[in-house]
Amino acid sequence: MSSTPVLGFGRYLGTPLQRLEVAGLVLTESTYPPDVVLPLHRHRHAGFRLTLEGGFTDVLEGRARQCPPRSVAFQAPEVAHEQRIAGRLTRTFNVDFSEEVWRSRYPLVSRLDSRMELASARLSTLTARLYQEFRHGDDMTALAIEGLALELLAEAVRATTPPKASAPPAWLARVRELLDAVRGPPPTLAQLAREAGVSPTQLGRGFRQFFQCTPVDYLRRSRLERASRALRETAHPISDIALEAGYCDQSHMTREFSRRLHLAPAEYRRLLAGRSFRPTG
Repeated sequence: MSSTPVLGFGRYLGTPLQRLEVAGLVLTESTYPPDVVLPLHRHRHAGFRLTLEGGFTDVLEGRARQCPPRSVAFQAPEVAHEQRIAGRLTRTFNVDFSEEVWRSRYPLVSRLDSRMELASARLSTLTARLYQEFRHGDDMTALAIEGLALELLAEAVRATTPPKASAPPAWLARVRELLDAVRGPPPTLAQLAREAGVSPTQLGRGFRQFFQCTPVDYLRRSRLERASRALRETAHPISDIALEAGYCDQSHMTREFSRRLHLAPAEYRRLLAGRSFRPTG
């Protein structure tokens, strides 16, 4: 990974036509000549790509994703990929989020994955509206862009969340309650299964079906949500927040924040204190 080029905020391998930086976002329009292959690279920041004309094939982790005109693709930060431009001039509109904006909405945006297919017509409409503001803005453009970008994020998360056919069974709701109450060493899958009266295999399959993650992913996300909320909204000592959120100690929480958010808890508090955020899921 270290040898793979990393592109900075709002930077692309194509030819830039226009660039606008506003409200923690960088919006750019880029062109690419026909039949070129963009070598393996990574983007430091998360963003969305609207194909305006032409098209390309996005290849990441051995999987090819087609990006025809009017399609929207998501690019997660630090994910290596290469692109193969179609046999005609290709033009894209790109919306990149700063690290601060992205972290302020974590873990909601952690559901987004570069491999997902974004087939929502509303996503295309929202991105096209962003492009119109980008090209023909006025004194209200900054406000409009900020609002549309947040709508784009919300719609992308909705588009990747499969509808639930029914409410989870009582035993599965009980397992979630148990995980929400954990404030020390986590239970094993076998212990949770015994409490629920099902097999570990049934528990794992049912949990993923209804909650789109594993029990351990859910527990990690819950801890992170509790800790990040307390850091933003209270002045409690970080060591107390770590224990209340369910970490073994402050060092444990610091490792998780560094791994998932690339920030120490104290840095997170300094950057985002007072920011309101209501996580879902």
